[in-house]
Amino acid sequence: MSAASWRGLIITIVIALAAGFVGARLGALGSSSASRPGQGSVRQSVDALLDRDFKLTTAQKQQVEQIDERFTKTHNLVWADINTSDARFAKAVAVDLPNGTLENSNDMTLSPDAKAAIQGVEDGVGRLHTESILYVLQVREVLTPDQRRNFDEHIIMALMRSPP
Repeated sequence: MSAASWRGLIITIVIALAAGFVGARLGALGSSSASRPGQGSVRQSVDALLDRDFKLTTAQKQQVEQIDERFTKTHNLVWADINTSDARFAKAVAVDLPNGTLENSNDMTLSPDAKAAIQGVEDGVGRLHTESILYVLQVREVLTPDQRRNFDEHIIMALMRSPP
């Protein structure tokens, strides 16, 4: 095997490891290790909060369950899009390496396909954030005014504890 082939193989391995690390970090942010995909930590935290600190009526519980189901479906679809973009990125890099695009580039510029795939991941993460905020607001609407004040205090405290 030539030196160029070894270098290409090493670069492929490094990029694959980096992509795996990024995927794992995004997965950790989107869902806990004990949960199924689609049942992200936002939903689990809100559900745990409601179970622990709120006495919901049967009607409120049913409304929250419906909101949970919609959120889970949307969350799963967004994660599927992120995973598809991640696979597109891996494919674009795999195509670029044998062609020497990355190897001959001084600044390691990415191909348009790789850039588009990265943008797809970024868009997906943004959608996850937006859907999580909408989920919290929808659950909040189910609550009584007194429950909302308590809920808001918990949410604000949770946001203040979260790392930037």
